[in-house]
Amino acid sequence: MFHKRKVRAILMKIPVVNMKEKRPRVAPEDRVPVFQKIVYGAGCSVNMLTIYITDQMFAAVFNIALGISPVILGGVMVIFRLWDGVTDVVMGNISDNARTRWGRRRPFIVVGSILSGLILPFLWNASPSWSQQAIIAYVIVVGILLYTAVTIWGMPYYSLGMEMTPDYNERTRICAVRTVFSKVASLCGGWLIALASLNIFANPETGEADIANGMRHISWGLGILVILFGVLPGIFVKERYYQKEACNQPQVAFLESLKKTFSCRPFMLITPIYLFQVIGSGLVASLGLYLNIYYVCQGNVQKAGIIAGLQSTTMMALGILTVPFWVWVSEKTGKRMALALTIGMGYIVNILIYYCYTPAYPYLQIVPSVFMSAFGSAIWMLLPSMYADVADYDELENGERREGSFSSVSAWFYKLAVTLAGGGAGLILVFTGFDVVKYGYEQPQSVLKCMLNWYAFCPMVFWTIALILPFRYPLTRAKMAEIRTKLEERRGVI
Repeated sequence: MFHKRKVRAILMKIPVVNMKEKRPRVAPEDRVPVFQKIVYGAGCSVNMLTIYITDQMFAAVFNIALGISPVILGGVMVIFRLWDGVTDVVMGNISDNARTRWGRRRPFIVVGSILSGLILPFLWNASPSWSQQAIIAYVIVVGILLYTAVTIWGMPYYSLGMEMTPDYNERTRICAVRTVFSKVASLCGGWLIALASLNIFANPETGEADIANGMRHISWGLGILVILFGVLPGIFVKERYYQKEACNQPQVAFLESLKKTFSCRPFMLITPIYLFQVIGSGLVASLGLYLNIYYVCQGNVQKAGIIAGLQSTTMMALGILTVPFWVWVSEKTGKRMALALTIGMGYIVNILIYYCYTPAYPYLQIVPSVFMSAFGSAIWMLLPSMYADVADYDELENGERREGSFSSVSAWFYKLAVTLAGGGAGLILVFTGFDVVKYGYEQPQSVLKCMLNWYAFCPMVFWTIALILPFRYPLTRAKMAEIRTKLEERRGVI
């Protein structure tokens, strides 16, 4: 039992929220023009149309359509993520140390988005006439090339977002615009199963839906969109700190930069949130697809595709509508309290999943999407904004702008989580007893119920750990104002 003084000490650390406080104003010199916010936000389509869609469609194409074991596919995803984790930290350091007439970030953003768009379609163009060994080898090679190209774009892109403004609240607003565009791009991913299973892509011999053939055709259009949206930030967004500060700072050795990043306490307090949140969701994410097709829709792929599309549309629409709300919450309560609130919403989502995934009412599974949209919008908006604050804290401590290192290590944590989750996801699917070869579309009820239990309750264990971390994060609004004052006294206003 806690002593009364200990309880009082804990309660004193919880911030008091004054809801009557006026909305904080952003100084004119700290504001980022609306056009730059829009083109920067649009650039996130590269990640959504490549890596996000790969995560969404990998099992549908290569397991359900082509019959490759989910355990093998989980191993392939582990290879992608391990490679991705290594290249991220290398690319982050390269971006921090780059010195070109166009800046540290922008040239890589343009080149990386073009390469990503050109390589993406080939990932989905493995021929069904090949042996499974040939398909797996082909996917590994092309996947590594794709993930490398996305890294060339991604580390400079996310680093650029961290240095667009020195204002505490304007950083959240930039991330909010980016979140809106990510929601729009995710709509494409949500409807892909429905699009790929259209009759125009059907197997000519059987007349049945052919998801693999659909993705082979659709992916070419996705590649074009990646290039069109991906180059925008590299062309139009300015690098605020480059000309007056970053271009003159000494280059930072790779290992030295990593050591400083891992020793940054505020960074290491919030970055594990990626680990716990993503592992919790990722371990069972693919089960949602299987439950939709085999349990709720009882093997009707086209119906399941339509429901998945409606879920995606709901999440996009409500996700966009809730972005201003979370910006308001962040500005009223501070980023760490807003982050804790959004993690807590995950519990509501998963309780609803348990009761709303039912064959009796197939469309009821859209209901959890209402809460999931708000949950997803906020967490990916707040964490990047907090990393921008960490970059200022680090500059005060070390005298360097190292956004690339923070972006890459946070991405490494994220991808470590995805790697662990991806490797475990196939094992969980096998553990439930699911077997597409043996049972086809008529999986035993015991298997489907086991899948539902895992899908609903597994994430809660990890989110409980993640919920503790924001309250230990020290960079409040007042602290960031103090840090900014000290920085500007030392190196002037930028």
